[in-house]
Amino acid sequence: MAVCTVLSRTAASMVVPKVTTGQVQEGKLQVQIQGKGTVETKQERLVPLQSGLRVEWVLPAGTAVKKDEVLLRYDKSYLQEHIEKKQAEIKKLELAVEQVKLTGQPPARVTAAEGAKREAALSEENYETAWEDYALAEEAYNAGIEEQQQILDGELLAAEAEKEKALQQAQELDALGEAEKAENLRQQAEAEAEERKTQAQAAYDSAIQELESLKNQAEENLQAQEAARTQAYNAYESAKEQDAAAAENDRKTVEAGNYSIQSAQVDLELAQKELEKLKKVETENAEVKAEENGVLKTSSATAGTITDDTSSLIFGWGGYQVKGNLSAEDLSKAEAGDEVKIMVPGQGKTLKKKVGGIHSASSGFGGGQGNAGADSQKEEQSGFAGVFYAELEAAEAVYGSEVSYEISRQTDTAYKQILPLSAIRQDTDGTYCLVAEQEETILGTEYRAKRISVVVVEKDSMSAAITSSLGPEDKVITGSNKEIASEDKVRLEE
Repeated sequence: MAVCTVLSRTAASMVVPKVTTGQVQEGKLQVQIQGKGTVETKQERLVPLQSGLRVEWVLPAGTAVKKDEVLLRYDKSYLQEHIEKKQAEIKKLELAVEQVKLTGQPPARVTAAEGAKREAALSEENYETAWEDYALAEEAYNAGIEEQQQILDGELLAAEAEKEKALQQAQELDALGEAEKAENLRQQAEAEAEERKTQAQAAYDSAIQELESLKNQAEENLQAQEAARTQAYNAYESAKEQDAAAAENDRKTVEAGNYSIQSAQVDLELAQKELEKLKKVETENAEVKAEENGVLKTSSATAGTITDDTSSLIFGWGGYQVKGNLSAEDLSKAEAGDEVKIMVPGQGKTLKKKVGGIHSASSGFGGGQGNAGADSQKEEQSGFAGVFYAELEAAEAVYGSEVSYEISRQTDTAYKQILPLSAIRQDTDGTYCLVAEQEETILGTEYRAKRISVVVVEKDSMSAAITSSLGPEDKVITGSNKEIASEDKVRLEE
């Protein structure tokens, strides 16, 4: 029996996965961020170029300069030619101003509104008369309705009374045994009452129809006079508009010369201002100079091209800083004030600086002035979620150079349960770890993998902070020489 047990254990050791285990630990996670960055200027400004000039020479982008060093030079001969053309243009505009002062006078006109006004007044009188007639017709109609209703009601009551009298007589005949005479009397009474009612209703309807006809005639006349009044007033308004339009045309004719003068004067003043700008460029020896120490970051103009309204230089100034790129995960971990180690290629030294500001792509980064939106677009296209900035001294790096950086610190929060990332597993049912649970069998003490659900709170590159039902003595499986699953037998590495 003992021999069989030994053989069984030997066979199991060859097929059962061997695992390493550990226990949950208390402590903090290590935040470590590494990446690349570039040396930028702290500030930048847009330097617009004079439009319409040929560029003779421009500094290469990225060149560091001192105050008053030349950034760009215009072609002087082209500048002089441009000045002469502008002077000729000004002379023509001065002649145009004098020419447009000669304007004509508007023709004499007869107003149309006066006659239309008289027609409108007459239509108003006719309308008021029609309204009075309509009011009288409506009053007569209402009184007639009431009178005819009273007549109708009287006739209907009289017919009913006559019928009742005849019916009483019929009853007396019935009492005397003359049933046939009684029935004939009843039928005659009913027919006569109905005939009288019909005649009364017909007379009422005829009278009402006559009243309505008179009222409708008055109403139609009122509507006709109202339409005539409206037409007269519209004609009057149209005449006034025609007179106003004619007056406006006269006014425009009078003012046309003034407008033309003003327009030509504006063109003249613009041309004079352009000439002043060209003269200023001439006095500056056709050169664009740096206003302070800095870097020519970019130029939209190149040697030999003609500048336009969009031509400009981007000048960086105010000292240097590192702009470090951050992924989405790193953006959530980095904090202002973190110590950052900056490795400058070719210098063999590491600079220790502080993270000054952190900006996401959605906020436009905001590291400098004047070009944040363009920087944001470039960074988003590169796949970075944000950047941080760290100030540099002037001699510590060269503008535009690429650097490496490292941010390393412990988390502020201490966690009750920390496991190595190798212990964390995940499937369709969620996140979990496996625990080597001891059990006694006929072969002796064995271990079986048991699933324990966990919730990952935070993690770094090596460990994860979790919440779970794990106890301090549980043997959490952190490694295995084979694939294992829950309920698999395992053996502990000695």
